[in-house]
Amino acid sequence: MTEVRRISQSEMKTFLRCKRKWWLSEFRRLAPKGNDPSGPLKSGSRVHVALEAFYTPGGEDPLVALAQAQADDWGAYTGALVALGEVPEQGITEAFQKDCELERIMVEGYGEWIAESGVDAGLEVISTEEIVMVWGSSFSDRLVDANKGHDFQVVGKLDMRLRRQMDGARLFLDHKTARSLTDAIPGLRQDPQMLHYHWLEAQSSDNGWCDGALYNVLKKVKRSKTAKPPFYDRYEVHHNGDEIASYEARMKHIIADIFELESRLRTAMGHMMSAQIAYPTPTRDCAWDCPFFTVCPMFDDGSRVEHALADGFRERDPLARYSDSHAQGL
Repeated sequence: MTEVRRISQSEMKTFLRCKRKWWLSEFRRLAPKGNDPSGPLKSGSRVHVALEAFYTPGGEDPLVALAQAQADDWGAYTGALVALGEVPEQGITEAFQKDCELERIMVEGYGEWIAESGVDAGLEVISTEEIVMVWGSSFSDRLVDANKGHDFQVVGKLDMRLRRQMDGARLFLDHKTARSLTDAIPGLRQDPQMLHYHWLEAQSSDNGWCDGALYNVLKKVKRSKTAKPPFYDRYEVHHNGDEIASYEARMKHIIADIFELESRLRTAMGHMMSAQIAYPTPTRDCAWDCPFFTVCPMFDDGSRVEHALADGFRERDPLARYSDSHAQGL
């Protein structure tokens, strides 16, 4: 049986950012060995675990859930090192400890903010961390044909689904940890992630509509005496029908381009040719934004890049987070 092709907003973002990064991370399904538990992505994921517990009726204490997530990440990291015959790096250990302390402070303060501000008053939680999958055949037979006649799914994971009791509005909420509460605000309406989630919700609701998004921001700060509040905020984001339709049209073109490049890569003569078909788009952000930063130039300078990939990377499922039992297929 052919495995269903799933496409996330994260994959589309990577594809548009750099085709070589997409080729390595999505097409070849590579990720660094070692499971480094420090850094903004892992830290943000752990805070999400705590917030899921916060909003789950009868769930465990958010700080307990956070501590367990931290222990799990550290255990995965050290376990991978044991298998390689290595020990934790001092720099990673220190960075992880700092992340854990900051996460605890942020989650603790979030509960205080909710209680003091009343910002959650009148919001009914429908679900948390729900996966939505929309079949390609439901919105584009042309793309199914482009995928060699196989159906596919567009997927997304919603942090929370809500209903506002005052007006009955159907909303989704997206948690973010950020250095600033306001930096992302000017571009929120055009943010592809917000549009993607809104499109998914419009596809999955009974009446084909979603009323908007709540952008929930936790500032990455220890709330010391010198730190200046606010440390938390929430913004409502709306898109009209034309914006959602435009996003769908744009998404179709992106998915078609992904399928076309996949087809070319399957017929390419070896990885070196594939690396040029899936060409890089280098920027100053590559050094911190891309796990393939050090190996990417090796595809172009004659180095033994495949040996470097075998030594430093492992194969994994980039869509593992969309595979749990909370999935809702449409």
